Amino acid sequence: MRRVIRRWAFLILIIGGLGVVAAACSATDSGLLGALLSSPAARFVAEGDRQLAEGRMAEAVLAYRQAVAHDANHAPALHKLGKLYAGQGRTRLARQHLQQAAALRPNDAEIAAELQALSPTQAGDGPLTSLWLAFANAGRPTGMAVAENALAVAFEDGRVALLDAATAAPRWEIRLPTRATSAPTLAEGLVLVGGEDAALHALAATDGRPLWRYQASAPIYAAPLATASAIYVPAGDGTFVAVAPADGARLWGLNAAAPLTGRPALADGRVYFGSADGRIYGVDAATGQELWGSGIVAQGAVEGEPLVADGRVFIGAGDSRLYALDAATGGEYWRYSTPDAIYARPLVIGETVYAASAGHTLTALDLLTGAVRWEIAANSALRYAPAWADGVLYYTVAADPNLYAVDATTGTPLWQFDTGDWLASGPLIAAGRLYLLGLDGAVMAFRLR
Repeated sequence: MRRVIRRWAFLILIIGGLGVVAAACSATDSGLLGALLSSPAARFVAEGDRQLAEGRMAEAVLAYRQAVAHDANHAPALHKLGKLYAGQGRTRLARQHLQQAAALRPNDAEIAAELQALSPTQAGDGPLTSLWLAFANAGRPTGMAVAENALAVAFEDGRVALLDAATAAPRWEIRLPTRATSAPTLAEGLVLVGGEDAALHALAATDGRPLWRYQASAPIYAAPLATASAIYVPAGDGTFVAVAPADGARLWGLNAAAPLTGRPALADGRVYFGSADGRIYGVDAATGQELWGSGIVAQGAVEGEPLVADGRVFIGAGDSRLYALDAATGGEYWRYSTPDAIYARPLVIGETVYAASAGHTLTALDLLTGAVRWEIAANSALRYAPAWADGVLYYTVAADPNLYAVDATTGTPLWQFDTGDWLASGPLIAAGRLYLLGLDGAVMAFRLR
């Protein structure tokens, strides 16, 4: 009997305690108790609403995404995400989320109207003809590469896919045993991807079979450079190695003593790359002997990929400068200062060097002197290399769904094309086609007219 009385007394205390909590919530925040007792998805939606009210859109998106992760059929979260994506210009993602919300709430006039306003992306007035759009994966991509009528795409979750570059027909898809940390390299019959496991994974381009892996001493963030005789691999701890294409056996290596995050370049038997301590290196491609470390030490990390043309190495740095160096000696010809860091590989066409800056500028420079020929301002950071075809320069910017085209000689804007989502790479041009990679995993192909 005493046990029964004690149990009832305990229950009464709990109920009374809840009453006190409810009263306190009513006195301070009437929604607090409801939030505490609601589902995780509802709590994340409430957090997203709070972030949005304070003007923190990126944080609100993350909160709503967490809500959907907890409950894929949470209509309010799907609706709010769709509206935010639409406001960011990410129309494909907005349409996807609003369609899901509409299926759950078929009588919601607001959702129906918002969905109606998001018509599918159509081809613009620029000289592009849309060939195809395919989703290689729904995850976040690390980059793509095109060669020999094939298109390789890697994703952060470790998936790697190969598509037919002409038709988008899938050839194969595999998943690495780790997260991918680099863009893929497609060359010499291989697809090469760096992993979070500090390994370079080599897959057969024919069917995606794992062929070999090279175990580095740190994660590989830069796409490797592949030739018939060697594959050059920069690692996050400053080690730079050459391995054999057949089996990944180490041929030689050197230590740059600072992290390497940019893809190397090769010309005339020399490999060039930059490091996080601001140094730029020229190395014998066959032996690994350091031929020169430039006398210039940039006042910021050199994270971008160099370009070699006309006996010169062009490379951008975190100190907001583009350097033109002698490819044989590392001596400086000229430098050009931009408003912010340069991460993108420069582009050389004829006697003009094109430099894209995170400071929102695209600049055309004289190859011999560095004199400015023209400069235009973009609406966001330029982090990817531009591409050129038939006198037109194509480029993309961060947090923007558009492909931009300007006259390569004058810098005059020609047109822009809304791709439907933010872009995860710069344009790639091959065999008369232009390829783009969306942040939502969509791959697009256009024919250049």
